[in-house]
Amino acid sequence: MFEIKKGIVTRKINTTGFCQYVEVKYHDGDVSIAVNFLDINHEVEEGQEVLVNTTARVLQLGTGGYDYILPFDAFKNLSKGHIMKLRYTPLQFSVLTEEEKNPDLFDKVPNFNDIIVIVCELHSMLLPLCIYLKEKVKGIKISVILNDWGMLNAKLSHNLEFLKENKFVDYIITCQEAFNGEFECINEINSLIFSQSLGCDVAIISPLPGIVGTGTKFGFSSYKAVHVIEDVVRFGGRVVFPVRVSKNEKRQRHRFISHHSLTILNYVNCSVEIPIFDFEDKIFFAKIYKTLNNYRAKHTVAVVNEIDKMIVEKYKSIMSTMGRSYEQDCEYFLELFATAEFVSTKLKRR
Repeated sequence: MFEIKKGIVTRKINTTGFCQYVEVKYHDGDVSIAVNFLDINHEVEEGQEVLVNTTARVLQLGTGGYDYILPFDAFKNLSKGHIMKLRYTPLQFSVLTEEEKNPDLFDKVPNFNDIIVIVCELHSMLLPLCIYLKEKVKGIKISVILNDWGMLNAKLSHNLEFLKENKFVDYIITCQEAFNGEFECINEINSLIFSQSLGCDVAIISPLPGIVGTGTKFGFSSYKAVHVIEDVVRFGGRVVFPVRVSKNEKRQRHRFISHHSLTILNYVNCSVEIPIFDFEDKIFFAKIYKTLNNYRAKHTVAVVNEIDKMIVEKYKSIMSTMGRSYEQDCEYFLELFATAEFVSTKLKRR
């Protein structure tokens, strides 16, 4: 399906440094909020007719409820780079990558034994991980490496905006087809090499919001974590893998431990470190532990008995995943806080 509709801008809602949020009334009477990206388009005014991509909202998919305004006039946004994003589409554009700026940095075979790498399967994992690590271990440097498993435009992430503004993350790197990070690299491996050159202690590889899932065994976009993990380990790294847990997830395949996490653990051809929190609900903990215990022949499973409750209390009100708050799915966030506690212990031992 592909749907483009004409509409009239009826109200300006908000303008940030890179986009406008406006209300659009379509000729069929439908009304929605639409996003206008200012790095590819001019600002729109009230009363102006616009062309809008409404496809994802019509399909009721996870786009934040927004439609997207198409460019409507001649426009130029210059870049010194030659690496194309959205290649072979009407909206292709170029970016300047770190590989173009400093090719010598990327010519050697890397060794990732001096940086802790966390590979996430959901974007909502970033907030608790980064906040806890920065609160727990003062002075560390964290890079976030965003790939194209979910949405592509990093500037649309409110979590990233919060983390950067409050200094919970030091560097934001986009790779693959993702774009609008502070820095651009071709792939996750070169993003890690660049993170090392910046002196980072921790690099967190994550999708942006909007990953694909189909309910089938391999039909989810974060399955690509298998290949990323194998590459990191191939070059001397150790990967910490936070499993996706939930007690209140309505979909059975994601309850307790998500089948996405288990599929990745099953099919990755190397070992990862899996921290698990010693949950107060011992029945829930026993189910998680029993499941992960089956993977001990391949992976390292570590129980985290305690986390810093002051950090949890201070920030739990801003946590959200899949529309659920901390109170509605606390086990999900406690597992991530425990993962950060595990990483902080590793950092302090260095």
